[in-house]
Amino acid sequence: MKLSFAQITGFLQAPPKDVRVILIYGPDAGLVSERSEALASKLVKDKTDPFAVSLLTGGQVGGDAALLYDEAAAMALGGGRRLIRLQRASESNAAALAPFLKEPPAVDSIILIEAGDLDKRSKLRALCEGASPLAAGLPCYQEDAAARARTIAAALQAEKLTAPRDVIQLLADILPPDRLALRSELDKLALYARGAESLTMDDVIAVIANAGGAEMDDLVQAAASGDVRRAATLLDHLLAEPTSPVALLRGMQRHFMRLQLARAYMANGASAGDALKKLTPPVFWKLVTPMTRQLSRWTLEKIEARLLQLAEAEAACKRTGTPDIALSRQLFLNIAAKG
Repeated sequence: MKLSFAQITGFLQAPPKDVRVILIYGPDAGLVSERSEALASKLVKDKTDPFAVSLLTGGQVGGDAALLYDEAAAMALGGGRRLIRLQRASESNAAALAPFLKEPPAVDSIILIEAGDLDKRSKLRALCEGASPLAAGLPCYQEDAAARARTIAAALQAEKLTAPRDVIQLLADILPPDRLALRSELDKLALYARGAESLTMDDVIAVIANAGGAEMDDLVQAAASGDVRRAATLLDHLLAEPTSPVALLRGMQRHFMRLQLARAYMANGASAGDALKKLTPPVFWKLVTPMTRQLSRWTLEKIEARLLQLAEAEAACKRTGTPDIALSRQLFLNIAAKG
């Protein structure tokens, strides 16, 4: 059976006892690993017990077709359930899995499979997401912005930390899409903010220097300042990582909204420096000089026009078939070159 998004949480918390094979797969390798570890803890009393848990790789099983069945047919020393973890599985492992599903051994054993991104024609998926009640397929796709925000908020809550909505949204935009990398960066933040009750924007700026946020901010600053060459270099790097074009467009929108507010203060008589001081969260001290120059480059009318273009580009990127990378690249370079 194939698990729907709504079924995944319940399955992870209480995997059905009659399911003998679980395939966890998808492009988010970190989430595949995280869910596999969570399930392993549910399936056996001690997932580190070598007498109850057997670790195999796709390469090993591919070289010995009987190995998987033999391991699953062996009894756990000391009794109890036996868990066979098949990691880095490949399509060739489907041939070894088929006999187990056709005639599973009488002993209490379960096979937990970790695989990468599998297309709809995958034989492994067909076996685990087909009609057999003994198998289940659990896809791990990268979360959308709303789901990432919930994941981040829950992870911070587990560390007894809260964060304003704008901080959560910024983290959802700039942190890497892979779940393990995301949690690694959140661990850094939690360690940095230990003893505090709430996470601030300054905390994020201070800590998330290598998670894509710093380079994304560099891109935004380069484009707003008219540095075409640097903007092009940073775009190439960020899009190759890959960084979501939507995340880049949102970063640019947030920056222009801050410039827009500063420009509105200036229209009421404030100097550029005083206008920047009024912004919340406060402008990072290293950005005061470049943003002061940007306020000379950008009129309120030009900012509003670019904000409209950025919003339209984000909407276009979310439609199927849109060349989102080319679209975002063209808009960023146009902003840098023409203002």
